[in-house]
Amino acid sequence: LHLGHKNILKHQIERIEKMGLVDSDDIIGHDNYIINMWKNITKRNDHIYVLGDFIMLNQQGCIRILNELKSNGCIIHLIVGNHDKSIKKMFNMFESIDEIKSVTFKKDNFDFIEQDFNVVLSHYPMKSWPNKCRGSMQLYGHVHANALWIDDTDDLCLNVGLDNPLCNYTLFSLKQVYEIYLKKLNGENPLRYSDVKTNTNKLYIR
Repeated sequence: LHLGHKNILKHQIERIEKMGLVDSDDIIGHDNYIINMWKNITKRNDHIYVLGDFIMLNQQGCIRILNELKSNGCIIHLIVGNHDKSIKKMFNMFESIDEIKSVTFKKDNFDFIEQDFNVVLSHYPMKSWPNKCRGSMQLYGHVHANALWIDDTDDLCLNVGLDNPLCNYTLFSLKQVYEIYLKKLNGENPLRYSDVKTNTNKLYIR
């Protein structure tokens, strides 16, 4: 999200047009866009997973924005990114803080999930991740719109960053992520996906 990051609009200039900002110095408009978008989408007891590079302000600024984002009663989980040096110290503001987190969404709790859905959350894209061979999906950020080709591979991974055109400058819902997961599976059984889609040559070490 890069809230409060004064240079983000110089590095990701497409945000200016997409968010209706004045220019590359309009960080106030940038932050207001994200805060308003967040508050319009989320509701009480929603669990929000932020995959790093959340808020780049001093402690007082971070607390102010966090309180505003949590004002509707949503629950925030932080996956630490390379820019989260200050915010990761505010452990009492989050439901959880992790470098890498594995979460299983149960089919009994979501009417659109066909079978239990496991995701591995990290700030950085990874070539391999826990339970990849069992159909787990990796969600990551960090690369903005600079490495979309990763999502075009057969790997069950997805850039959920705000700059990914699939995201369209809003928040990915679990349902959207799951629909992309099913599209990548293309009817294949998740437990067989790795065997079918990846190189089956084995390396033996003696």
